[in-house]
Amino acid sequence: MINQMKNFNTHLLLFIITFAVACSPAKKKDSDEEMASTEATEETTEQSVESRVFFVSPSEGDTLTTTFTVEMGLEGMEVEPAGAINEGFGHHHILVNMASWPEGEIIPATDSTIHYGQGQTSTELTLEPGEYMLSLQFADGVHSSYGESMAASINVVVKE
Repeated sequence: MINQMKNFNTHLLLFIITFAVACSPAKKKDSDEEMASTEATEETTEQSVESRVFFVSPSEGDTLTTTFTVEMGLEGMEVEPAGAINEGFGHHHILVNMASWPEGEIIPATDSTIHYGQGQTSTELTLEPGEYMLSLQFADGVHSSYGESMAASINVVVKE
């Protein structure tokens, strides 16, 4: 009887080992498939990030001195100097007392439409005391506006 138990235990142990080894490649395959699925989901998420511009600083409602620093933010596209037109690239403009520039129209360089065609993402801005709407407007290499969808505005107060 003891010999029969030993034989049974030995057979059971061999069965468990064989089963575990036989199942291992399938589990690895499942794991590889899950990893590939996760990577595809992450890639889709990255691609679906909506492009936008935003003010890093100042913030909505800030009271500023006549000369202040502006930090410009961007997601979903890349900043590059003016020149060539490359899909997904462009540079910043600050519009003073304007919400956005019409899509596809060239933004002229004036006192109220300030170009940052060297690819700058920060600047020192000087304004007379008063209340202002400041807008970031992103445009392509030849200053053609990406329109309202690539603009962001804040209201600030400038004091001496």
